[in-house]
Amino acid sequence: MAIREISTKNQSVNFTFNKSKLLRELLVVISIGLFIGFLAPFGMHELPVFMSISYWVFTCVCGYFIYSPLINLGHKYLSEKFSAPWLRVAISSLIASILMSLVVPLITMIFFNSPINLINDFLHFLPKTLVIGGVITFFSVWQNHVKQQQQQLELSTKVIEEHASTTDTKSIQIEQFMSLLPINKRGQLLCLEMDDHYLKVHTDKGSHMLLMRLKDALLQLEGFPGLQTHRSWWVASDAVVSVNKQNRKMTLLLSNHLEVPVSRTFVDAVKAANII
Repeated sequence: MAIREISTKNQSVNFTFNKSKLLRELLVVISIGLFIGFLAPFGMHELPVFMSISYWVFTCVCGYFIYSPLINLGHKYLSEKFSAPWLRVAISSLIASILMSLVVPLITMIFFNSPINLINDFLHFLPKTLVIGGVITFFSVWQNHVKQQQQQLELSTKVIEEHASTTDTKSIQIEQFMSLLPINKRGQLLCLEMDDHYLKVHTDKGSHMLLMRLKDALLQLEGFPGLQTHRSWWVASDAVVSVNKQNRKMTLLLSNHLEVPVSRTFVDAVKAANII
């Protein structure tokens, strides 16, 4: 039996660099540059449209080659200190915006032959790079997130379909039984313990009580490798660590350090199973 759970809590953010990804993101950046250039903000409406568009496309492309590597480095080197991806992006974007505020005056000088006053220009451009760079970065990260979610959904759907095509009726019954447990208790099945009218299910994630008879549980676990050792106990074969004998008493030590009794009725069956 295989129980698969898809956890998103500790997923790492994957920003794989490849040619198709680069071209796709550059196309988005150029489109943004064209859009901003056509709007001609910050007094650029007085310039020819092609000049405004050229300036903003070039600036956005330069910004991409500043922001993208820094964000990737941020995810790589800040992951131990900051678990939230958005926080790593925010810190990396802030650093990238500072660098971009030093680069923009140079671009402005190249396009418009304007003199540079580094400190004044830096303070002038910093708020703009923070806003524009932040918006473009957010859009890029959101696009990557959506793509990863789609890939994960496709992968999970494929796994479920493959699993369904190769799973027989008995396996389905076993998984249905395990689905009765809380998600945080599902794992490797170790043993079942009857306690009055309740069934205590032990897994490597802990234990949980079910209102169920042992014989009903064994019907659902038919085909799963294990055996009954007592009228109140059933153990999974691969959970047994050792067989302990003392006088006429026999017990099984399980991987969770639980000691399971073997009654006289089931001693021969345990010996015949040759589980150790």
